[in-house]
Amino acid sequence: MNGKNQAGAAAPTPASPRQPVRPRTSDAGPPPRVSAWRRRRLAGWLFLAPAIAYLLFAFLLPIIYNLMLSFERTSPATIAKFAAPFAGLANYRYIFHDPTTQMAIIHTFEFTFGSLFFQFIIGFALALLFGTEFPGSTLGRSLVIVPWLLPLFVTGVMFKFLFQAEGGAVNQILMAIGLAHGPIDWLNSPHLALWTVLIANIWLGVPFFTVLLYSAIQDVPTEVTEAARIDGAGPWQRLVLIIVPIILPVIEIVLLLGFVFTVKVFDLVIGLTGGGPANSSQLITTWSYNLSFQQFNFGQGAALNNVLLVLALICSPIYLWLSRDSLRGSSGAGR
Repeated sequence: MNGKNQAGAAAPTPASPRQPVRPRTSDAGPPPRVSAWRRRRLAGWLFLAPAIAYLLFAFLLPIIYNLMLSFERTSPATIAKFAAPFAGLANYRYIFHDPTTQMAIIHTFEFTFGSLFFQFIIGFALALLFGTEFPGSTLGRSLVIVPWLLPLFVTGVMFKFLFQAEGGAVNQILMAIGLAHGPIDWLNSPHLALWTVLIANIWLGVPFFTVLLYSAIQDVPTEVTEAARIDGAGPWQRLVLIIVPIILPVIEIVLLLGFVFTVKVFDLVIGLTGGGPANSSQLITTWSYNLSFQQFNFGQGAALNNVLLVLALICSPIYLWLSRDSLRGSSGAGR
C-alpha cells in the first residue's frame, strides 16, 4: 500500500507543467499587458485623427482636385458643375509652348537663385557678426527678425512706396548722393521690375537665414576654435576649415527650405508689381493665378501649379536625406 500510495502520489507530477496553460483556454480575455498596449495604440490614433483629417482636407483633396483640373477643358460653367470635358495633355502642351509661361518659369528660377545667393551671404555675415559680443548686439538680433514678422503683401506695398518714381525714398537717396540724375521708374520698367521684387524678397528672407545660421554657429564647440587659434589659424581659416564644415548640414537644409519658400512667393509680387509691366516680373505662381482667375483657363493654371508640385516632390526626399542623421537620433531616442 505504501508503494501504491507513493506511486499514486508521484503520478500527478507530470501534469504540473500543464497548469500555466489553463488561463490561455479560459474565457477571461486577453492578458492585462496586451490590453493596455492596445489601449495606448488606440489612444495614439485618436490623438492623430484630427491632424490626419486636416491633412486630408487641406492638402490631399486640393492636390487631387488640381490634378484633375489639369486634364480637363475648363471654363467658369464647368467649374460650377464640377464636370468638364477631358483634355488629355493639352493643358500641359500649352503651358510648355506658351512664351509667357516659359518666361515665367525662367523668371522664377532667376528670382529664386538670386534671392538664395544674397540671402545666404547677408544672413551668414549677420550670423557671424551677432556671434561676437559688441554693444547693441542683443538689440540687433531682435531687430533683424522684424522683416520676417511682416505679411508678404504688406512688404510688397511698403516697397512699392519706397520704389515710386516720384517721391520714392530710394530715388531720393540715389539723387542725393549723386548716383542718379533723375527719378528711376523701378516698377514700370520691364528691365527693373524683377530686380525690384528681388531686392524686396532678399530683405524679407535675410532674417530666416540669419536666425538659423546663428543658432548653428552657436553650437560649434569653442574648444575647437580655440585650439585652431592657438595653432595659428586666422579668422578666414577658422571660418572655412572649421566653422563651415561643422555647420554644413544646417547650411544644406537652410538652402533647401529657402528654395521651397522662395519658389512659391506670390503675395510679394502681387503687392509690388502684379507681375507687370508686360509680364516682365511674372513668376510661376503669379502667372498661374493670372491664367486661372483672370483669364479663367483653370485647366492651364492647374497644370502650371503642378510644376510647383513636382518641385516640392523633388525637394521632399532631398530634405529627408539631408536630415537623416537627426531622424536617426530622434528614432533612437524614442526607443
